[in-house]
Amino acid sequence: MSASATFDPLQTTDRFYTMVKSLSAFDKMEVRGVIETLLSTSGRERCFIGTYYRATANIETLLEFKQPKHFQAIAMLARGLFELAVDIRLIDSVPDSLTKIMEFSDVEKLRCARKILRFKADNPAAKVDTTIYSSFVANNASRLDTVKKTLWGTAKSVPHWSGLKLHKRVELLKSPFEEMYEVNYPQLSWYVHSGLTGIVNLRAETFTLLCGCAFKLAADAYWEVLMTMIREFKIAKANEKIEGKLKAAKLLPFTDTPDEAEQLLTALAQ
Repeated sequence: MSASATFDPLQTTDRFYTMVKSLSAFDKMEVRGVIETLLSTSGRERCFIGTYYRATANIETLLEFKQPKHFQAIAMLARGLFELAVDIRLIDSVPDSLTKIMEFSDVEKLRCARKILRFKADNPAAKVDTTIYSSFVANNASRLDTVKKTLWGTAKSVPHWSGLKLHKRVELLKSPFEEMYEVNYPQLSWYVHSGLTGIVNLRAETFTLLCGCAFKLAADAYWEVLMTMIREFKIAKANEKIEGKLKAAKLLPFTDTPDEAEQLLTALAQ
């Protein structure tokens, strides 16, 4: 029988979903406990931990969506996980990254506050209370304008704490992010942005497969986040087989029998 005749979209998608679930179980058992027991953290560590927690929150939400009808939400979460994986890897690739990450938060708040104030000025009848925004601008504009110029130069807008648009961030990191970005990420964009591309004239099983593609991208991105955390916090010093366990968590959903699973675990333990 040909491979195409035996291909089961539902089974394939279920395996990729199970991969995400397996990585989440690994995370809770091998990584989360270490992070939660840290008594004090440096600014650098807080940047890694904050990105990690955002990723795990996306994973918890993603695992709630189990039906093809949820394809749009699944696509959005997978894209978000990819961007967070890029973020956590960029920390060591962008000069002054720690300062930029922390300061960008307030620089972005200032941009949005000013935008709201401009809207109110142009539409005085709008029922928008601008008190808090006016206060933030008055108290922070001078400092943050200086910070913005110092960290990101004279650019009119700063699209991201790195100062780079997503395709440039991916180019900086190269493999494996380039392939994910060029092959998988655009497909999911059709289901995040407006329009009918990716929706019209498709068979029902297409949406099942779409979910599978999204789960695969989510798993690959989550893998990068977890591996980064393992290495950043040197978890392997106390758990020397942890990287092998991570590989097992990702691959076990694709074994079909207990013997295959045992062979995989034996190979990874060597």
